Amino acid sequence: MKKEKQIYYIYLALMFIFSVSIIAVPFLMFSNEDNAGIYNLFSPLCHQKLSRSYCLFESETGYYIDNCTPQEGALVPSDAEQLSSELNGDLGYKFPVCSRDMGLYLAMFIGAAVYPFIRRIDNRTIPPAVYLILAIIPLAVDGSVQFFSDLGIIPFVYESTNILRLITGVIAGFAVSIYLIPLLVNLFSDSKTR
Repeated sequence: MKKEKQIYYIYLALMFIFSVSIIAVPFLMFSNEDNAGIYNLFSPLCHQKLSRSYCLFESETGYYIDNCTPQEGALVPSDAEQLSSELNGDLGYKFPVCSRDMGLYLAMFIGAAVYPFIRRIDNRTIPPAVYLILAIIPLAVDGSVQFFSDLGIIPFVYESTNILRLITGVIAGFAVSIYLIPLLVNLFSDSKTR
């Protein structure tokens, strides 16, 4: 197998494992609440705020995903943030990363999975940076305005919604894989550029 394909498959496998681990956490919590320590593994990657995350809930008909706290585009009362990183099993359990990061990481896997349908794996040409910048701008604007609103720097209160966070994360995450794969191929492959 060519070195480029090995690099691609390693990246794809790592993104698959990481994506599955994100999805598995709330299911692990439903099976045994002693698994709560698993949230700590993801804490270096995400703030894990409850109001900015999705939760997995259980109903009589099965499982469903919804916002952990009400989403009205307004600030969630501070006492809601005092809840632990996971919810009580009677209510549901949160995913280990926020909605924006969930979209980002899952789309990185999806981008990697569809990459061979978009470009040849051995194509070492990195696309023009302008497309990556355009893909990151929605995430940067939404996140920055949210951040400056949280700090009280801007003269209005802005609380993004989880669906907007998820969408901006998906756009950026998909683009990141399209750029990261040829970058990794160039970085770790011994053969010369074609």
